[in-house]
Amino acid sequence: MNNGYRAWNRGGGRSRRKRRQRMMKTVILSLIVALIIAASVIFLFTLKRLGENAKDKETDILKETETIAPETNPEDTASGILKEGFITKKLTEKQLHEGDLILVRSGAPYVFPEETDLKDLYTGRKKYENGARAYQISSTDIELDSFILSKLNEMTETFFELTGEGGLLIKSAYRSYESQKEIFDYRVERDGKEEALKYVALPGESEHHTAMAFDMSVYKDGANTYIEDEEEYLWIYENAHKYGFVLRYPESKADITGIAYEAWHFRYVGVPHAYYMYKEGLVLEEYLELLKNEHSYDGIHLTFDADDGNSYEIYYVPAADKGETEIILPSGYEYTVSGNNTDGFIVTVNISGGEEQ
Repeated sequence: MNNGYRAWNRGGGRSRRKRRQRMMKTVILSLIVALIIAASVIFLFTLKRLGENAKDKETDILKETETIAPETNPEDTASGILKEGFITKKLTEKQLHEGDLILVRSGAPYVFPEETDLKDLYTGRKKYENGARAYQISSTDIELDSFILSKLNEMTETFFELTGEGGLLIKSAYRSYESQKEIFDYRVERDGKEEALKYVALPGESEHHTAMAFDMSVYKDGANTYIEDEEEYLWIYENAHKYGFVLRYPESKADITGIAYEAWHFRYVGVPHAYYMYKEGLVLEEYLELLKNEHSYDGIHLTFDADDGNSYEIYYVPAADKGETEIILPSGYEYTVSGNNTDGFIVTVNISGGEEQ
């Protein structure tokens, strides 16, 4: 009987252990499920918070972007075009040395590009039916930037068709470093270095390197004279700005330019800038300083109506100390950007309308 009881008891004990094991498994499984659920809830909550934070950051970035434009009254900040919408653009250090407004002079050497778009004046001039030309050239290898040549042709052809005078003479235009060195060395040998520096820039510091400058005088009756000495040719001085050109080295500004008076040296700077410089009696050094000191991006922009029928808004953006420079541009307007070759960029906007470039 006792043996029977022990056998039964052993059987019952095994059953209870199995039940306990099943219960333990159930409890453990329940805990695992609970942990998974809790982890899932925490994960989803974390994702939600990250999403909210991301949205917050995105909103902050948008707010920051939206307030990049000057928070001033449009009446105070020229036309207020930046409030209508704007884009950002990054400019490289290379672009600091490119554009119509680069200043090339003593202490600000020209940065020669790898390629240039040059065209010779001999084949680039218009030939009229009677064989006449709007201007003469001193040699067949004189070259200019192709666009600048088109503006020179436009100006001289207008003058020729108005007056019938074909005595304008282009004596020099684009110069390589080597050709400038030859000219400078010759003048030093002939006149001495001090005298040579009054009229001839050091190699690498001449505007002629840019292919945007040329020397123009008058050749008539077998003699070479200056435009200022020929009354019928004064039209050039009075109208050059309409084609984007300025007389670069006027007599009254020699102390600013560092170059003695040159009645023959013209430089392309672009129509709106040439107009303003001509109207206000400024040379390029003064104009760039004016933009930098009084018409920076975050200040009051320069606006005016030019005599080409367009209105312009112009502002200066300082170049970054290192790397790319981010500038703000109005959307929906035609604009150009030029480096000044030293420390910043000039943004020119045609606020008369047009599509952005």
